[in-house]
Amino acid sequence: MRGNRESAHAVSRDSNREQDPGDVRVVFRRLTDDDLPLLYRWLNEPGVVRWWEGDDVTWPAVVRDYGSASTDAAERWLALLEGRPIGWIQCYLAAHYVGEAEPEAWWGLGVDRTAAGIDYLIGEPTERGKGLGTRMIGGFVQDVVVLRHPDWTQVCASPVSANVASWRALEKSGFTFRGEFASEHGRCRLMVLERAAIERRSP
Repeated sequence: MRGNRESAHAVSRDSNREQDPGDVRVVFRRLTDDDLPLLYRWLNEPGVVRWWEGDDVTWPAVVRDYGSASTDAAERWLALLEGRPIGWIQCYLAAHYVGEAEPEAWWGLGVDRTAAGIDYLIGEPTERGKGLGTRMIGGFVQDVVVLRHPDWTQVCASPVSANVASWRALEKSGFTFRGEFASEHGRCRLMVLERAAIERRSP
């Protein structure tokens, strides 16, 4: 289980409060079972629950879906700021989920079969509204998606259209709007970043 991808993009409660994150660097490490209590707390935080509609975020479900025994193909990472965990982000090859509503909608809007998807959240409420969602997404696609997955040609995310802070963070990270589609959670906004664009801006 990967969660309801259309709603799994919690960045900020107020898109007008973003501030320049300056030279802060967000780094990433793989999620471990020791991190599950933290992830459980984040997934049950009201600012995240708002956009995580319908997911089972009880403790047994978090262990089942995000723990080391999970057989899901997604890679799950923690985002750290100065050594402190501030968010969670995952990536996956969309073609691993043929038949699921979200990737099928992406392909209907022209996305490559070799595209990746990402889901993300800023877990700590005190870290929202600072532009860290943009920095986390941008750093992740460069440091993880491009470097670890040379065959992935695009990166995609489709937050619900009402989650303006989420798709604005994607825009600021270089993603472009490809279209909208209907889901059980409402209208979703497909955002896509081409691998070539990521490589051009890499140092």
